[in-house]
Amino acid sequence: MTTTVLRNADYIYTCDDGHRAFRNGYIVVEDRKIVEFGSEPWPGEGADASHDLTGCVVVPGFVNTHHHFFQSIARGIPATQRASAIDWLTGLYPLWAELDPAAIHWASMAAAAELLLTGATTSADHSYLMPAEDGDFVQPQVNAAATTGLRLHLVRGSMPTIEGDIANRLRPVMGERLGRLQDDEKTVFTAMESAIRAHHDTSRHSMLRIALGPTGVSYATPDFMRRIAEIAATNGCGLHTHFLPRQLERDLSRKLAGRDPLSVLSDSGWLRPGTWFAHCTELEDEEIRTFAETGCGVAHCPRTVIRLGYRLPRIALMHRQGVKVGIGVDGASSNDSGSMINDVRLGHLLHRANSPDDADPGSEWMTPYQTLLMATRNGAAILGRDDIGHLAPGMSADIVAFGLGSGSCVGASSDPLAALIMCGSESRTALTMVNGRIVVKHGKLVSFDEDEIVTNASAAERRLMSAAERRTGIDFLHAPGEGPRVRMI
Repeated sequence: MTTTVLRNADYIYTCDDGHRAFRNGYIVVEDRKIVEFGSEPWPGEGADASHDLTGCVVVPGFVNTHHHFFQSIARGIPATQRASAIDWLTGLYPLWAELDPAAIHWASMAAAAELLLTGATTSADHSYLMPAEDGDFVQPQVNAAATTGLRLHLVRGSMPTIEGDIANRLRPVMGERLGRLQDDEKTVFTAMESAIRAHHDTSRHSMLRIALGPTGVSYATPDFMRRIAEIAATNGCGLHTHFLPRQLERDLSRKLAGRDPLSVLSDSGWLRPGTWFAHCTELEDEEIRTFAETGCGVAHCPRTVIRLGYRLPRIALMHRQGVKVGIGVDGASSNDSGSMINDVRLGHLLHRANSPDDADPGSEWMTPYQTLLMATRNGAAILGRDDIGHLAPGMSADIVAFGLGSGSCVGASSDPLAALIMCGSESRTALTMVNGRIVVKHGKLVSFDEDEIVTNASAAERRLMSAAERRTGIDFLHAPGEGPRVRMI
């Protein structure tokens, strides 16, 4: 047994059932579990390792409820910088069609590293591009999480359909390669079951679990949605997909399925605890109430909402109705960052922008602590975890510490949590511990060379873009629209 003590933290926010916080605190970890915490002095002695956290605020590791790791090598691309959602997808699918296991590996390494460096200790990765003929895309992601030390909930996804008129727009330039983006319904269920057998660990403190879900609700094939739900229920897996739903989606549901989106989800067995949906920017009152009643969760991705011009989700109403809402960074192509703390900071403020004129800020607007709970306890509950998300004896030792000594925190000593969430500009942790293993210290990865990740992920980015340009003739470096142009010399 190995004993590690984290000492002299200026503040520890446990997010436990009693909402306790400690000044000048310590935490004792044995192997992968928390066994004790409190205010200094620590009464014990003889720890195997001790780490001084003077000047830091300590919180539970953040739980990222929505991501697409593969997108981490496709950020800030000029051709999609000002594109709406459908145009954005149209611009990126030709690039993503070039993905292979090597590219997936380095994209996943980059995504996992960025999350750990910025306070996330657990992440859901909605991996929906799984072309069967191009090798195993699951194992590279699993390996990347294990190498970096990230706790992973891998959503073995699928893409049964291509949104809107994207297929018609891309077929002239992509031809048969367009089919690489979609799963074969004859084999996808077998592939999902294979991923579950190989990787789904339901034990307490598990570092790897599998969830299931297509990229979006398939209104044309409700049996497809139902079969996924059946496999998930049989194997104790979560369900996850994107769900806004915009008016176009509502119209499509009524046209193809003869009923509204919520009825499709209900009839398919998707409205249950363990199901969570990304975005939910246009939920109606009844849909919010139904989510609360059925135990469904929401992954709020604040930067993507802004980046793609979505409407703002009604977070305050979701909270009041009892819907579990967590924070998700989303894929780097629609963020274009992967920083967990930065999205926590943005999520703390963004919901205020759609408050009604007669809103009471005292009841509608979140406090820094409420935002912290979204990023920790709520996220854990959404993923069906009772062993992470708060600090208490017996819980997994998922702990992060942020320094408060920078100039951006000056003047905020009256509320150290506000200093972190409302004032701080530093994004890297002083320490990140996952399952009792220190994976980041002083803002640097402990188990892997960050420069190696950057070098290889950047090479994969260039390789994919070159291949996509060669096959399609698309100029990914051209930014459409009006405005002055930079002339690179």
